[in-house]
Amino acid sequence: MTGTPTGTPAGTGRATGTGAATVLALDLGTGGCKASLWTAQGACLAEAVAEYPTHHPAAGRNEQRPADWWRAVVTAAREVTARRPAGTGVDGVSLSGHSLGTLLLDRHGEPVEPVTPIWSDARAGAEAAAFFARFPERDWYERTGNGFPPALYPLFKAAWYRAHRPESWARARVVTGCKDWINLRLTGELATDHTYASGSGAYDLTARGFDPELLAAGGLDPALLPPLREATDVVGTLTREAADALGLTAGTPVLAGAVDNACMALGSRGTAPGRIFAALGSSSWITVTTAAPVLDFASRPYVFAHAVPGLFVSALSTFSSGSSIEWLRDLIAPGMSVGAFVDEAGTAPALARGVLMLPMLSGGTPLEGGPAARGVLCGLDLAHGRADVARAGLEGVAYALRRSLDEMRRLTPCEEELLITGGGSRHPLWNRIYADVLGVPLLRTGVERQAAALGTAAIGFVGIGAWRDFAPADAAHAVTGRHLPEPAAAAAYATGRRRFEAALAAHAALAAERDSDPGTTGP
Repeated sequence: MTGTPTGTPAGTGRATGTGAATVLALDLGTGGCKASLWTAQGACLAEAVAEYPTHHPAAGRNEQRPADWWRAVVTAAREVTARRPAGTGVDGVSLSGHSLGTLLLDRHGEPVEPVTPIWSDARAGAEAAAFFARFPERDWYERTGNGFPPALYPLFKAAWYRAHRPESWARARVVTGCKDWINLRLTGELATDHTYASGSGAYDLTARGFDPELLAAGGLDPALLPPLREATDVVGTLTREAADALGLTAGTPVLAGAVDNACMALGSRGTAPGRIFAALGSSSWITVTTAAPVLDFASRPYVFAHAVPGLFVSALSTFSSGSSIEWLRDLIAPGMSVGAFVDEAGTAPALARGVLMLPMLSGGTPLEGGPAARGVLCGLDLAHGRADVARAGLEGVAYALRRSLDEMRRLTPCEEELLITGGGSRHPLWNRIYADVLGVPLLRTGVERQAAALGTAAIGFVGIGAWRDFAPADAAHAVTGRHLPEPAAAAAYATGRRRFEAALAAHAALAAERDSDPGTTGP
């Protein structure tokens, strides 16, 4: 492991100026790694997914094994490279990764512990509270744009390690996340990028760098952080060992890549201010590309630096959307596919005959009540069936997103039409519910679930010099459908939204009482 990257500068990859360039995109999501091979014309030649589990050892704790990330990268990449058309090479490798993880590496670049907290892990609540006892929370938020519950950010998770794992902390020489560790495994070079660093809890969005005052207040030595690069910088090339593992050629350029939110924005036409989209996946969010961070201390939009220098990705979200539906399916319809489960939900009427679901199974955003928020099913009756409960889950996710959409539109100018991407955009019933609850025209394109992968590949093409800018990523979107709100249904869902707001307020009081009882939470 080297402390400073020595890879090829951006724009000097082997495919410069060629139209036949290809990029392998590796998208490390919450549930697994998607590998996909892209042409410079924006076409996906092959894709594969290798899953990995998340472990939940206690309330608020969500962990993964770095070894599982690497296995998934190797498995998915080898499957894709084995299926590429004959004679097709790979001219660059680009990564995106889920953010807010806190992976400690030793002096050899290996994980200090076999498991590591991921973005949704909220164990560091006490450390965040201690920080804000000596540093103004509003000042911290307005510098960083870090609008998720503070306990999720690496600055505070690092403090948790110092307090609760002192032996592990003493061995740590680097604090990083999934994307940058995989890049280290691929190239032997250590680096991060501005988009990923902006989710650290210690990055100043305006200054575009780690904030010395925040690091000092958090007790985090800046020497533990990787050096900063642009997303499109080539940080190194594939080592012989990594190339053999992935089925590629040693010396292939590897880009710094970006955080998943920035890659999703790039692949969802989010390349100019005002562009808005809804990413509908395991977690879902309403995201706007902006020329300045969208900040509001009450609703806490979370902001990341964009992979396009000078722009920002500003968003509000619900943490558990698709994952809540999958949980509900596993609970009441084990063995049924998600598609069939959603089909069954369509046999229940709108408003699910009075059943209501709050989908915050992984905790809530500040707009939803914060980490103390949890999922709720209410209004149940012996006359209700599985279809009613399934529909309540779909509608609950849509209600949560409507709150985010309304707030983002209040805070910043946005386009009227809302692009929808991700796995949740594929089912006609769920699209209909989204259109009627959100109350805006929805746009679907052929990119759909490949938005994050397209954005990741776009970084690769710009980085190796095959694209001058990110405009070709926008051109890859061919419209496949529009969904307009139906006035009668939208009026009915206004009633559902009022019930959702009432349930959310009642649950906030219940959560406060639960948190006052130390016997109801994990260590």
